[in-house]
Amino acid sequence: MWIRLHNIQIFAHHGVHQHEREFGGNFELDVEVRADLERAAKSDALGDTLDYTALYQTIIRISSSTKYNLLEAWAARLAHEIVQHHPRVQECVVRIRKPGAAIGGILDTVEVEYQFPADA
Repeated sequence: MWIRLHNIQIFAHHGVHQHEREFGGNFELDVEVRADLERAAKSDALGDTLDYTALYQTIIRISSSTKYNLLEAWAARLAHEIVQHHPRVQECVVRIRKPGAAIGGILDTVEVEYQFPADA
């Protein structure tokens, strides 16, 4: 079974450029986790599932505890930490978007996707 948190809005000081790290910017995250939740489906009990409030808090904690130069590093850290700190999670996909990224052209967003484990 999958649990998906879509379009989490985070203001953070991530980026390669000094102005990004100093002034910060908006980011959008999607986090998908696969877990064996058959017991929860039968019991209808919170203790048998993955608490997505706790998952959200993990995402916010990791996203605000370190300044990342690269979206790739941030996405990888999120996926690894989620799998490590939430034992029911078997697989994690993280997508991070940077709206209006300064690339010298016009675009809506740049997105990085990271899957852990990679062979899942």
